[in-house]
This record gives sequence, structure tokens and C-alpha cells, in this order.
Amino acid sequence: MSDNFEELKNKAVDNKQGIKKEGLTIIVGNNEEEFRISGIGEKAVKIEKFIKYEDMIEEFEQGNEDTLGIMIKKLIEEFEPSAEE
Repeated sequence: MSDNFEELKNKAVDNKQGIKKEGLTIIVGNNEEEFRISGIGEKAVKIEKFIKYEDMIEEFEQGNEDTLGIMIKKLIEEFEPSAEE
């Protein structure tokens, strides 16, 4: 494992096309979630995942409590716009 910022960045940028094809699996709660690496740049790596509203509701109906879909569902439901919005 590299602990050098420049070395890590250079390897990522030099190999971005191959790295983007790899994808990423992250454990969220008790589930493995698959993410796509959608961007590799000079400052950061961007990951993304599409989560359908139907999947959020289905997870809720199944009694799941700690999935990524449920976390996003709660965020949406509890969101209160500020006066500035």
C-alpha cells in the first residue's frame, strides 16, 4: 500500500481506464453494494451507484433497516429545506 499522495494519484490517473472497469464492492450494513468508478482525476476518485425508488420501497417492505436504499429513503423522508432554498 502506498502512503505517498503523488504516487497514488499518478498511478490512478495513468491507469484510469482499467481501474474504471474494475468497479468497487463496499459492505453497507449486512449487504454488499456494487459501485461504479465513474471518474478518476487529479484530486479525487468518483464512485456512483443508481438506487431505484422501487428498490428502496421493496427493501422497506422486506423489513430491512441498514441497507443503502433504506438510508437514502430516510434521508429523503427526513429532509427539510432551509429557508434559503
